[in-house]
Amino acid sequence: MALARLLRSIREALPLLLMWACLLEGLIAMAAMFIFPPLALGMVFVGLLTLAMTPLARRSLYLAERSVYWLLAHDPADEAADTTPP
Repeated sequence: MALARLLRSIREALPLLLMWACLLEGLIAMAAMFIFPPLALGMVFVGLLTLAMTPLARRSLYLAERSVYWLLAHDPADEAADTTPP
């Protein structure tokens, strides 16, 4: 059950994590413009690849979470209604 909760929290935090990753990539690219311009161009493409991989990462996390629930024969809706402490 802990694995399912971990996967759910990662899946829910993924947009914020990717926003910070893209922001960090942009800051590195901005600093690299004056130090090593080819790195700045490379960071732009890394940022685009990050954005392109987002749907695949979200879908993979969703499928992993559903697989864990299936293996545990547990309905995720029951977990949302469960308010008892572990």
